[in-house]
This record gives sequence, structure tokens and C-alpha cells, in this order.
Amino acid sequence: MELKYLQYFVEIAEQKSMRKAAVALYVTQPNLTRAIQNLEEEMGEQLLIRSNHGVSLTTTGESLYYYAQSVISQLHEIESLKRKDREYMQNKLELSIGNIILKDEIMLRFHDNMQTRHANISIYETSVERVLEHVANLESEIGIIVINTRQLPTVKKILDIKGLAASEISSSPLYAHVGEQNPLYGRESIKPEELLPYGYIHLPADYFASINQMVSLGSIRLMDFKKTIVINNYHAIVNMVKRTDSFIFGSKWQIEELRKGHIGSCRLEDCEITKKLLWLKRKKEILSEQAEEFLEIIMENYGD
Repeated sequence: MELKYLQYFVEIAEQKSMRKAAVALYVTQPNLTRAIQNLEEEMGEQLLIRSNHGVSLTTTGESLYYYAQSVISQLHEIESLKRKDREYMQNKLELSIGNIILKDEIMLRFHDNMQTRHANISIYETSVERVLEHVANLESEIGIIVINTRQLPTVKKILDIKGLAASEISSSPLYAHVGEQNPLYGRESIKPEELLPYGYIHLPADYFASINQMVSLGSIRLMDFKKTIVINNYHAIVNMVKRTDSFIFGSKWQIEELRKGHIGSCRLEDCEITKKLLWLKRKKEILSEQAEEFLEIIMENYGD
């Protein structure tokens, strides 16, 4: 027994008219008539009584109508479950970010673009080293990292070893971000040595951070900063910069977001170090629709 025959039969019973049922089902009346004839042959009983006033059901037809209605209703529920499952899976996103504070608007826009109430979004704020591990170990589908030109060759080697691919989003000169308590606040640019009297705040050292220690910032190096503060949370770092004369090194991608918290950004003069914003994924992997959508938002906000 074909499902579409039952669907045709139910529609005729509810419309009480072959003509109206044909219109509702987008089929011709002859096709509808043949379908009902096939159904009656299978049942071995007449199902419909045709008259000038329309169509009515026989006793057998009434019984079949209730069974068919139940079958069709259950099939609709099954299709609904399938759609819900697809919606849930399509709105699952796991990503890791290192050395950058994302704009609030990015997650808000991604949320607004979701077509379902079901969502599972996991964001890991961590070090560059951990971002690479998360993506390589399938803990995150994509990674967003900021590294400098001194770290780039090492990062490329490790990406190759771990089977990861990286794409550049944008580049930026090096900035120092300072709060209103710092005398350098309000300056558009500064010399790196002007930062020496103040506390240098950074995330816990990882392999890539150790590379930075010998990086030259004009006439000084990172290892020349004697007053350092290590904090393992981006938001705690921002609060410390706001309330003290300490500073963090960063890039142009953080300027707009930090400005909301009254944190200024000073470009470093005589500094050849450039920051690179990259996104990572596993090689040969096809990204989910959600990852593609998120990356599109990232490119619109940060791409050169």
C-alpha cells in the first residue's frame, strides 16, 4: 500500500470533494480517481460514496480514514524530529581563540543568524599552543590566533606536523594598550622604552611566548621588562589594565573593543614586529555551515 494513496484518501475525506482534494494536492482528478481505485482494490472494499453533493465514506472508509490519519500524523512527527536534529547539529560550533579578545558584535551577530533555538556554542580562550592542540585533537573545529612575525616560522612547522592548515585574515603593527591610570593614555604612538616603568601584563608563558623573550622592540627586548604580571584570563587582564598603570601588548583588532572600557591604544614606534591574525583548521576537512558562517563574520570584522 503506497503512502501517497493514503494521503490522497485522507485529503478527499476531509475535503468531501474530489475536485477540492485535487486542487489541494496539486494532482489531476483522473490521477486521484485511479489512486482511490487502486486503494479500494487493495482493501477489497468500497471506500467512497460519490454523489451530486460530494463524497462520503463507507463504513470501511471511515475506519481506514482514522488509521490513515494516525499513520500520516506519526510520519509528520518523525520528519519533525529529523528537522530538529539537523537544526541542532547545524548550530553546533566549537572554536578556540588565542591572544585576541573578540568583539562582542561577532557572537551577537552569529547568534542572530541562527535559525533555531537549539545551539551549542563552545569558545575556549587559551594560549596559542593550546589552540593548536584543540584543533588537532578534534576539540575545536576551528582556531583563531594572533602571533607575531618572529613566531610565524615555528608556527608553520608545527602546523605541518599536526596536519593543520592556516589562513591569514589580517596583519597589524604592534600596539600597547593602556588605561586611564597610565600617563601614556591618550597618546597615538610611543617609543617602546617609554613602557619600561610600568607593569607588563601577559598570559602564562607557553612555547610560543618564550620565543618572544628575545624579540626586539626597537632599542629594547621583552626580557627587559622587569615588572611583569601573569594572568590566565583575558577579562581579568582587561580589568587590571583599566584600574592600574599596567599595559598589554596587542594589535589593531582589539582597539575598538578596548576603547569601550576606556583603554587607549598606542602604536609602537621604531618596531618592526608585525602581528598576524590567522584561522586554523584540520587539513582536508570540510567545515560545517556554522564554522563557515562564523569565519565570514570574522573576515567582515577583521579582514584587510
